[in-house]
Amino acid sequence: MGGCAWSRTAPGPLEPYAVGFARWLADAGFSQSRIEKRLCQFGHLSGWLEIEGLRPDELTAEHQQRFIEARRMAGRRTWLSPRSLRVPLAFLREAGAMPVALVAPDGPVEQLLADYRRYLASERGLVAHTIYHHELVARRFLGELEKLGGLELERLVAGDVNAFLAAECPKRSVTGARDLVKGLRGLLRYLHVTGVIGTPLQWSVPAVAYRRDRSLPRGLPPEAVAGLLASCDRRRAVGRRDYAVLLLLSRLGLRAGEVAAIRLEDIEWRRGEFQVRGKGARLDRLPLPTAVSYCTSVVPVFGFCVDVA
Repeated sequence: MGGCAWSRTAPGPLEPYAVGFARWLADAGFSQSRIEKRLCQFGHLSGWLEIEGLRPDELTAEHQQRFIEARRMAGRRTWLSPRSLRVPLAFLREAGAMPVALVAPDGPVEQLLADYRRYLASERGLVAHTIYHHELVARRFLGELEKLGGLELERLVAGDVNAFLAAECPKRSVTGARDLVKGLRGLLRYLHVTGVIGTPLQWSVPAVAYRRDRSLPRGLPPEAVAGLLASCDRRRAVGRRDYAVLLLLSRLGLRAGEVAAIRLEDIEWRRGEFQVRGKGARLDRLPLPTAVSYCTSVVPVFGFCVDVA
């Protein structure tokens, strides 16, 4: 009984919310497979509410625990703790199907997170799925602090924040690390605003380095350039045009936009020079490669062609 045949139309009192829940999950960045699994859980919850004769707004902490026990008895292997209901309950609260007050905090971390959720909703005006992601970061950070010696936030220093980031960021992609940093800044800002910590530690959170494409671009090897030039059929006007473009790109290092902007009046044939329009309306004069010369068969785009002789 560990499998699940999910459906977007969950029978029971949650059926009107099933389609909205799927859309809400997609907007929150859930993958299709995770959406299907969450819809399975949502359908099971809806069916259980129908059997129990309960409305969504009657889903108290006690009823949530009973639902979890029902999942265990049904042979379910996933989402067997009250925490597993955070995602569907966050959606139901946003949809107005149940009040926020029904979430009962348990312990100092849960109490702090409950206050943080209220702050994000009332003061920051964030929607439920954004609050959920902020809460995930906060829970991770506070949980690590609790493991290291108790939740003594008044003693929190920048070194603790940096140690957490140094341990967590390498486990994530660049996007994941940025989300972590963003969520941690939000939590530290909240802790400072509410007086839990005396120092605005959000300024100690560094930006995430993104080193992709930071190295200098590598040029094509000579044999590759020769192969490109040889691929142009210079018996045709289109081939001569392509050959001229490749010569300008390879020999002068021009940008594609700079080559496309060349006009006939930009070329001084007698002096062997032409004018290049660069970024910021900059004008430069460069030598015209000897392989590019004027001929009677004018290439339409540039006003010049390649002398194949």
